[in-house]
Amino acid sequence: MTRQIDIHKITERSGNLPASLVAERLNDLLLSHDSLVVTAPPGAGKSTLLPLTMLAGGVSEGKILMLEPRRVAARHIASRMSDILEENVGGTVGYRVRFENRVSSDTQIEVLTEGILTRMVVSDPTLDGIGVVVFDEFHERSINSDLALALVRQVQSVLRPDLKIVVMSATIDAEKICDTLDAPLVECEGRMFPVTIRYAQDDIEPRDAARTTCQAVIEAYKKEEGDILAFLPGQGEIERCREILSASQSLEGATVVPLYGNLSPSEQQRAIAPSKEGERKVVLATPIAETSLTIEGVRTVVDTGLYRKPVFNPRTGLTHLEVTTVSRDMAEQRAGRAGRVAEGTCMRLWTKAAETHMEEHRHAEIEDADLAPMLLSIASFGETDIMSMPWLTLPPRRNVANAHALLVMLGAITDDGVVTPTGKRMAALPCHPRIARMILGAGSDKMRALACDIAALLEEKDPMADSGSSDMALRISVLRRMRKNGKPGGWTRISKIAAEYRRMVRVDEDNTDVVPSEVGQLVCFAYPERIAMAIDKIGTYRLSNGKEVRIDGKDDITAHEWIVVASMYDGAGTTGRVFLAAPIDKEDIDESMLIRRDNVSWDSRQGRLVAQREWRVGKLTLNSQPIQDIDEEQAVDIVCEAMKKDGLSMLDWSDDDVARLQRRVAQVAQWHPELMLPDVSTEHLMQTAAEWLPLYLREGGKLRTSSAELKKLNLSEMIWNIIPYEQQKEIDEIAPTHIQVPTGSKIRIDYRQGAEVPVLSVRLQECFGMDSTPCVDRGRRPLLMELLSPGFKPVQLTSDLASFWQNAYFEVRSELRRRYPKHYWPDNPLEAEAVRGVKRKQ
Repeated sequence: MTRQIDIHKITERSGNLPASLVAERLNDLLLSHDSLVVTAPPGAGKSTLLPLTMLAGGVSEGKILMLEPRRVAARHIASRMSDILEENVGGTVGYRVRFENRVSSDTQIEVLTEGILTRMVVSDPTLDGIGVVVFDEFHERSINSDLALALVRQVQSVLRPDLKIVVMSATIDAEKICDTLDAPLVECEGRMFPVTIRYAQDDIEPRDAARTTCQAVIEAYKKEEGDILAFLPGQGEIERCREILSASQSLEGATVVPLYGNLSPSEQQRAIAPSKEGERKVVLATPIAETSLTIEGVRTVVDTGLYRKPVFNPRTGLTHLEVTTVSRDMAEQRAGRAGRVAEGTCMRLWTKAAETHMEEHRHAEIEDADLAPMLLSIASFGETDIMSMPWLTLPPRRNVANAHALLVMLGAITDDGVVTPTGKRMAALPCHPRIARMILGAGSDKMRALACDIAALLEEKDPMADSGSSDMALRISVLRRMRKNGKPGGWTRISKIAAEYRRMVRVDEDNTDVVPSEVGQLVCFAYPERIAMAIDKIGTYRLSNGKEVRIDGKDDITAHEWIVVASMYDGAGTTGRVFLAAPIDKEDIDESMLIRRDNVSWDSRQGRLVAQREWRVGKLTLNSQPIQDIDEEQAVDIVCEAMKKDGLSMLDWSDDDVARLQRRVAQVAQWHPELMLPDVSTEHLMQTAAEWLPLYLREGGKLRTSSAELKKLNLSEMIWNIIPYEQQKEIDEIAPTHIQVPTGSKIRIDYRQGAEVPVLSVRLQECFGMDSTPCVDRGRRPLLMELLSPGFKPVQLTSDLASFWQNAYFEVRSELRRRYPKHYWPDNPLEAEAVRGVKRKQ
């Protein structure tokens, strides 16, 4: 049962307690509990309340770390708290985000993003000097927040029982989190104004998001007061909407500003800052404005109900963005932005009916995200059993396995999940393990500077996405030319990130000409499984992981036989589409990526054993040469294994003697199962070749390694030798191969497949004087005699020869005398002399 505490009621009963006394109450709770869960209505402004009150109450001598899911929110909240304290950022309150640090020795509250905390825990698992960790906006359930919470809980349970955890959110499944953390729930009602919700007549189409939003914004501008905040899926839709509104005459006097993550801090601050008196502002934002940020003056929210969600495909190992529908808690969070300063309106661009089909809460990102960065952080933390971590939501095992395989391939962890020295260095860099591996793979200052440029290009939106070229070297050349001229233009963001990476690895800016193969050489470190070889002349390549990809045949990069693919889309078909790639010289591929393999195998098409020493990257062969000194035992094993599949073409099974022997042995096994004769059927012999074939593969110091040589073997003799000598004698007695007839001829007995009785096919004339049917199985089983004419045509079947002489013979004789008048056909065949050919009549 969750213990629920209403801070609003505590305040009311105490007569509007000052913040310091509320802090005292909260501090009391933290002293008696390891963790707290705090909720407040959307937009209630509780983000600054708890850290400040905890600071005032002095719950811990250590610092307070406050985690935010986004950089812009971290900067904004640190600035707002500093304003409340009438201090500059970096004093009592500071922030740390990727590539930016505003803290000092006086800082007691650090606002930071989850990735920063993860690296802090990895570098110092005790979190020395930290008293409280606050997870703000936890309802977003980013993979970094889940990882950070799991690591901090592990630290709390093993090393720091005095460490306090506070989870804060406006819309969250509080019951589950309280149960997991064994924490009381603290509810802060806040002061919110009512928000009127209006629904559209028709559901929005994602492709029309910009146009539909513009229409709603214009309507709101005419009918409502105050500023307008519109939520769109991403930067592309924002820029299209901004163009339409800027060209419209309907927003006269309004300022239209964008708000998304790729903007500079100054541009983001322009969107957040209050409007000047008498002015109105329209903010076009991504979900970055859903939480944490307070945009003063917003009275109307226009919500498309759409956002771009990163989705990881475990089959391809790629993450891509998909436009999808928000959950109901996200919609509630967005609507709350309109009720901060006065009564507001939220225009939802979907129908009331459509809302009933929305998910109630968003899914945790850990369920379908790329887990490689998370797994590397955990390995660097010292944990190898990821599933034993105190997760709020368990990561999918399949995705964990894919991440593990990638990190092993990059050399970051061992097969057992233990971090390697290279992995430790990778984890210290604030980037994806692929990018970190590429930077660490650069062997000189020049190559490190190039790696920094490539890293920045890979992490940001491609400025040349519509150029028709996938060549990364071309992009780096453009970046360097623009940077050298001091006018980076659309490359500004990429240039700044490259500069941050150069600062970390301590190299200077390099704007010299780019060697395309050096770009490919570095990208190989990040994407070894995407090294690719051309398989035709029209832009089809095979990746080292075996998959095929296509590049437009007009793209100049198709002139290269070998490339490495950095960005691609893997659709529903079998062939992927390449967006970014770089040429490589196969000789420049790092030796750590190559596998030397002695490929000794049976080639079915050539019908022989082949032996090649190959140097491979994944499934691609870079070089090969014949192996002269084949290990004989290995070769014998491979030939015997090949027999299971290609045995019919490797030996001469068509030999009649082989088939007769197999039928004879099978007949005896059917009559006398107690003899337990070996199975000499073709299928069984092929599957068990390793038990009988090796003895015959060597001849005069030479190994038989081709079908041509193997077919020269006497297969029937080899099969007969499989049977032990005592059983051979039994078979010969029970089922002889021949029967001697009165002429002295030895006639072969035909043991037919599936027949109960063996057949003796013999010319009738050779049986004159034979008074009874010959038998096998030691006299138990008479043969079925197929009596033939002088021309070897069947004339009679009988298993009772005596009865034949007495009855049917005379009818047969009449016909034979007509057809073979020169032959002797006696009246009394039992007393006549048996003959092989023509005998004069008597």
